[in-house]
Amino acid sequence: MYIVCITICLLVEMKKCIIEKCFENIFQFLAMLQNNYKKLTSKQKKVFDFIVSFIDENTFSPTILELAGFLGVSSLRTVTQYLESLEKKQMIVRAKGASRGIRIVQEDSLSETVMLPVVSAAGCDNMNVFAEQHFDEFITLDREFLGGNDPQKVVAFRAMGDSMASAGIETGDLVLTEMTTDIKSKDKVVAIVDGMALIKQITFSDNAVILAPMSHDPQYRPIIMRRDFQVFGKVIEVIKDSFSQDELVYEAI
Repeated sequence: MYIVCITICLLVEMKKCIIEKCFENIFQFLAMLQNNYKKLTSKQKKVFDFIVSFIDENTFSPTILELAGFLGVSSLRTVTQYLESLEKKQMIVRAKGASRGIRIVQEDSLSETVMLPVVSAAGCDNMNVFAEQHFDEFITLDREFLGGNDPQKVVAFRAMGDSMASAGIETGDLVLTEMTTDIKSKDKVVAIVDGMALIKQITFSDNAVILAPMSHDPQYRPIIMRRDFQVFGKVIEVIKDSFSQDELVYEAI
């Protein structure tokens, strides 16, 4: 009984320390945010306050056109300059390529989840899927899936085809891809060939780049590119399509 009491006391004390540390981190973060806000110019504060109130009222962020209308300017570049300044001062973060991709830093930093853009598909067999330049949907997932990678540099592709089946990538799977040029031989990558997105294993030779399937099916053959060929990014995680689509959490754009 004595040991049990000591154990309970220790657990309570540990929980207390964890809670205190959590609140300490939150207060430090809020202090930093308040300090950054004070450093904004009057016009930057005006834009930031509008973004905050817009998100509060609509649950999604304004577009650049809506911000231009609010500011009464015709130049979209003027709006993007304000957004770039707010981003540099750590007040907002932006999802690249999204029309409503602005998020308040406070919400993003204290959250255990991230919102990633989803490219409709990338082919794992024939080159029959075009690489898209914009995103019309987002998926919300646990930040740990990113393995420490910057959420601003990660997008999700929905796999199509069977040529990467031996790598555990099959039709319907979500393939998280870090946008990077730091690619090593044998990495699994998303490559853009003739404007189409392909998921392959990459190998470098002296004068060529080989995009190889990972499948026992002999119908799938490697694609050989020139040595200066570049890829879109590196596969960092695969989320299996073992659940119904309606269980995924999507954000309307």
